[in-house]
Amino acid sequence: MDMKHLIPIFVIFFFFMSTTSASVALAPSSSNTQSFSFSKPPGDQTFFILPNDVDPKLQSICGETDYPIECLTTTIPFLDENVAIIPVSILKVEIDAIHNKTKEAIDKAYEFSMNPSTSRLLPLCLKTCINNYNAILESKQRILDAISIGDANELSMELSHNMEHVFACEDEFKEAKIESPIVELNSLLVKIITNSLTIYVDMVKV
Repeated sequence: MDMKHLIPIFVIFFFFMSTTSASVALAPSSSNTQSFSFSKPPGDQTFFILPNDVDPKLQSICGETDYPIECLTTTIPFLDENVAIIPVSILKVEIDAIHNKTKEAIDKAYEFSMNPSTSRLLPLCLKTCINNYNAILESKQRILDAISIGDANELSMELSHNMEHVFACEDEFKEAKIESPIVELNSLLVKIITNSLTIYVDMVKV
């Protein structure tokens, strides 16, 4: 397909997906496959208007990921003339996006912890989330080192662990039978991590 037609397709896809729940599946280190769902609250939708001059090479890279819109929206704001539009560079930008969104999630978790809650379990759930988020932050340099030396096993392991940390956060709310106030950030984190794995496995690791 001609790459110039990708943007409108992505936007239509994003509009459709924003009206439904986002579901993500991961095969953890164990032999059992687990599925996790992140429900998007109705009426709370975020739209991102893509610029008209998106680099065709970036469109091509993001078009090969599971979540092309999220790939574009998390990379475009951080690109400048010094960033080469090649898979390994975009992968590093996505790792930065994981780091930044995780810090944002920590801030949100602290914010919700300080507010009065109808559930006494909410602060406990958020504390677990913060611990898992901190583990994600600590992994950034190990991931960048793995990219630099081409250590596929280390990179895949670190990103998979990051995915599990996000799921562990959401599991706390599920077990407590309360609504997660940070479900959208967690959903986005899972999508960025998934895209990062795809970019590395399908485009960088050759």
